[in-house]
Amino acid sequence: MQLKLLWELQKVDLAIKDLEEKIEEAPAESGVDETTELVRQLREDYENRENQNKDDRKKLKNLEMKTQKLVDDRREVNDNMYNGTVTNVKELEQMHRRMDQLLSEKEKTEDEILLIMESLEEQDEELARLKSELDKAENELTEKEERLKVNLAEMNQTIVGLREERATRAEKVERKYMDKYVMLAEKNQGQAIAVVNEDLCGGCRVFISSGLRGHLYNPDAMVYCENCGRLLVKLDD
Repeated sequence: MQLKLLWELQKVDLAIKDLEEKIEEAPAESGVDETTELVRQLREDYENRENQNKDDRKKLKNLEMKTQKLVDDRREVNDNMYNGTVTNVKELEQMHRRMDQLLSEKEKTEDEILLIMESLEEQDEELARLKSELDKAENELTEKEERLKVNLAEMNQTIVGLREERATRAEKVERKYMDKYVMLAEKNQGQAIAVVNEDLCGGCRVFISSGLRGHLYNPDAMVYCENCGRLLVKLDD
């Protein structure tokens, strides 16, 4: 009788253990961990590209201001050349060289502006694509987290019921049997007791010796498998 009680207790313990393992693995199994990592990567990529976009727009604004300054400087030099205030030939030649220098720098700056504008156009398209992917991944993550929350609540509720059942069953087991069960369970990943079926140990599938078989008909006799060391119980057919 005691061994049968232990067998039923073990089934409850294994069910609890199985659910606890499922709870621990649930974030990975549900895809939450994977999607969380995807969201993190997309968010990081988006933020990096967004920062680059802001830096380039700031650079573009500075270049546009520089271009305007070059235009103003060139206009000022041109006015001084032709307003009659400068008559010295050497000074006029210097002004011509200055005009050419300002024009060359302006053209170079305008080329830089064009390149940045083209880059910004590509960046905007890439940012829109990343934002779409990020929104999609975040929505997917929310859905998975909600499903995971429901599943975890259900499994935890089941465990509560199983623990109550275990407590009830454990009260019926005598101390010496419980102590032996706990010790063997620690050695055998929770499987302290095995059912004998067709003279085979249900734990290791090894034949029970003829010397032990007779003892199995005593429902309270502690008979151990000679191979794996589990407690053996013979259930009614």
